[in-house]
Formats: sequence, C-alpha cells, structure tokens
Amino acid sequence: MQVTEWGGGQLAVVRPSSGGFPRHSHDEYVISVNLCGVERVRLDRTSFDVGLDEVTVYNPGQVQSCTTQVPPDASFAAVSWYVPPTVVESLTGEAPVDFERPVVRSPYLRGEFLDAARAFRELAPDGHLPPTESVALIQERLTLVLSRLLDQAAGRRRAHAPEPADSRIAAVLDRLRADLSGAPRLAELADEAGMSREHLIRTFTRATGTPPYAWHLSARLAQARRRLREGEPVAEVAHVLGFADQAHFHRHFAAAYAITPGRFRRLSQINI
Repeated sequence: MQVTEWGGGQLAVVRPSSGGFPRHSHDEYVISVNLCGVERVRLDRTSFDVGLDEVTVYNPGQVQSCTTQVPPDASFAAVSWYVPPTVVESLTGEAPVDFERPVVRSPYLRGEFLDAARAFRELAPDGHLPPTESVALIQERLTLVLSRLLDQAAGRRRAHAPEPADSRIAAVLDRLRADLSGAPRLAELADEAGMSREHLIRTFTRATGTPPYAWHLSARLAQARRRLREGEPVAEVAHVLGFADQAHFHRHFAAAYAITPGRFRRLSQINI
C-alpha cells in the first residue's frame, strides 16, 4: 500500500493480494475509485458491483468486504481516501452525516479524484507533502470532490450553512484582492471568516465558481500579465507577486496561459 498523509486524511493505492478484502471497517469515511477490475462488494447487509465509472463512499463503522475480478495477467487496484469525520463535519457545519448512497456513478468526479491523487503522488513519492502552492490547489480539488459527493449521496444536511452571498465571503474577496504579494494562508482566512477551512472552500466556490486558493492564484497571474505587458522583468514580477522562485512562476504562468512569461513579455513589447 502506498500512502500519502496530510491534514485532510490519507490517500492510498490499495492492491489486495488475495482477490479481495475480508470483512472489516474503518473509523474514517472511505472514498474510493477502482483503477483496474470490478468489485463485488458486501456492505453491511447489501451487495452491489462496482466498476470503473463509479465512486464509492462508505461511512465510519460500516462493515465491508469484497471479491475482485480482473482481466488475465492484471491485478486489482484502487485509490482510497480515508477522510476523518472532523473534515466532513467542517463542511456540513454539524455532526458528521451519513452517506445514504454508497455508490455514485460520476465519471467527472472519478476523474477529478484520480487527477488529484496522481498529482499528490508526483509531489510526494515518499508520502511526505512539501508545503507548496501546488499542494494547496490539489487539496482544494479534493475538498470540492467531497463537497459534491455530499450533495449527491449524503442524508441529513446541515442546518446553518451560510448563503453564497454571505457577507463573510465578500470580506474574504476584499482581503484577497488587497494583497497579491503572496499565496494566502487559508487557515487565517477561515479564522477571520469564522469558518473551518473546508467550509470556506465550499462556500467560496459556491459564491465565485472557484475555490479561494485557485481564485487568488488566478488574480496574481492576471496582475503578472499586466506587469509584464508594461515591460517589468520576469524575475521582478515573480518576486513582487510572491512566487517561490522564477521557475515556480514560469510553471504556473505557462499552465494558465499556454505561453511562458518571458515570451509573453517579449511579444507584448513588440506590439506596443
């Protein structure tokens, strides 16, 4: 089992060696997708099949087991996220809810989940995540996967969720717009807004369409474009906008605009 740990739980690639898993349970919520093969799952007193287009969501304490089927010369594998109940509680604003649907058919959520898991593994081959902007962006993506699963598969919902137009989100936006000199600290933003980190991500995304870390990165890159267009050196722009180094700035800028900052600056000067 390959495991990556962080504050939101554990991500693991699991490969049973015996054609399945015996009866067991977990203290956490377990969110999984299959990489290869089909499962015949027994969950409490129900049975169902899980293929490659589904996401499974199991509640803490549920007794589960499964048998697996794979093509010849292949082995079963799945990616599982073990989510502490406190993380779910921080999203719902109340005691942890139960997922009523253990299987959600959603190629989109499956893809988002796997993309984030792969990105984590690339950043942390030894299981230890570095404190980078890339990590924060991936964590936001996983939080949104969990949020959407709660919308689709959970039972009783929270009673005190703030509305998307909540004034607290407007205050967070003002704070983000006012300081483009570096990556925001989501824990500080959440404390100021009186929310948990996960609740802030969920509510902010509902209000703006983008999670806060990604929104702020986009605003910094837009400011970078304006500065480069005015002829400021690439290294100076990277420093002023708080990127760790020029290579870090280069990577984010090219990913956003499909052009390197140096080439963008040169073309902008030609067009003046």
